[in-house]
Amino acid sequence: MVIPVNVTKTTDRGWAILSTGAALVILLLVSVWGYSLISDWMQRRTWMNTSAQVSRFTQAVKSYTGRYYDTLLASATTTAPVIVTPAMLKNTGFLEQGFSETTLDGQAYSAAVIRNATNTDQLQAMVYTQNGSALPFLALRQISMDISAGMGGYIWTSGIATGAMGSWTVPLAQFGVSSTQGHIATLLTADELGVARGESDRLYRFSVTGKPDLNTMHTSIDMGGNNLNNTGTVNAVTGTFSGNVTAGGNMTANGTVTGQNVAAGTNVTAGNTITANNDIRSNNGWFITRDGKGWVDETHGGGFYMSDNDWVRVVNNKNIYTAGQVRGGSVRADGRLSTGEVLQLDGVNTAGATCSPNGLVSRDASGAILSCQSGVWTGAGKINNSSCKWVSAPNANDDIAGYKTASCPTGWIVQSVRWFQIPSYVDDEHVDAYCCPFS
Repeated sequence: MVIPVNVTKTTDRGWAILSTGAALVILLLVSVWGYSLISDWMQRRTWMNTSAQVSRFTQAVKSYTGRYYDTLLASATTTAPVIVTPAMLKNTGFLEQGFSETTLDGQAYSAAVIRNATNTDQLQAMVYTQNGSALPFLALRQISMDISAGMGGYIWTSGIATGAMGSWTVPLAQFGVSSTQGHIATLLTADELGVARGESDRLYRFSVTGKPDLNTMHTSIDMGGNNLNNTGTVNAVTGTFSGNVTAGGNMTANGTVTGQNVAAGTNVTAGNTITANNDIRSNNGWFITRDGKGWVDETHGGGFYMSDNDWVRVVNNKNIYTAGQVRGGSVRADGRLSTGEVLQLDGVNTAGATCSPNGLVSRDASGAILSCQSGVWTGAGKINNSSCKWVSAPNANDDIAGYKTASCPTGWIVQSVRWFQIPSYVDDEHVDAYCCPFS
């Protein structure tokens, strides 16, 4: 038995294939377009990176020129530039050591600094690239507009630097340099470098890592009569003060301290010599030395010192001279005693009086010389032994209780004494003096 099958014809199958093909074509076109967009975006990101690099290099050139403005001004002319390289900027700390010296396209950075042709005491500069792969115009236009330091530009016509959007043109020959089509240029005007010069002269309140020059003065500071307060250590070569200098602590000098007057409220201590071109005076104190030292005249080698507790000695056994008096409780000469005039004896004694020790010299009231001989003051005359006699007291024979004094006549001297006694009278005794005259 045969079963019949109904077959239905479909008229949409061809359209489905066609629509699928169309979708694939559209997807392919979108993919190509999307890839192009991504490629363009990546390219623009590369150009943005290049413009950032150029901006950084230009800023470094600007800072370098501001810092060394006077040096560059002395070296550059209106036609002969000073060429600034990345290596120079790195060596002076204005550019990071890891900064690439070329763009991603291999173009090398340089800068030409010259004097302004109109105002020759001012500088201007051109930053430019050389060698490497030439950039298309679209890249140059985009990069020049994105440069943030200086006036961004490019070189499309060889030898001519053109500003972004055609804002300016400058022949590179004016800066004494050259480059070819497809390279980058940035102009630093005289005004901009003048501002950089002023900025480099500012003293920063805080330290900047790698920029010690920002905290360094390159000229004098006039404080206008104002103070410097709350300073720590002040390090200087010399100092000049028109007024007083006050120190709450110690003052240390490794060299010479020179001044008109030095006033100290307490002690002045020196580890070595103190030298004065005039007098050294003490109002209320002493000139005190220690360890057997004293005063010495350096020129003549004389002076005074003490080496024990008893004697003030003369340095180098020098003589002591004065036109006035030398006075003391006693004066001793270990050698000869000499006088250039006369010897004046102020002490007065009487011939015949006792004395000690032997050898003393004196005078009597009339000025006659006396010497101490055998314990008796003796005049210059000799004793007349032939005229000697015994002398008794006037009351020698009186029976009294008391002294019986036997005295030699004036000008006589006692040579001996004797005891006299009468045996029948126990209390009748006396002493006689044996007196001799001077001849």
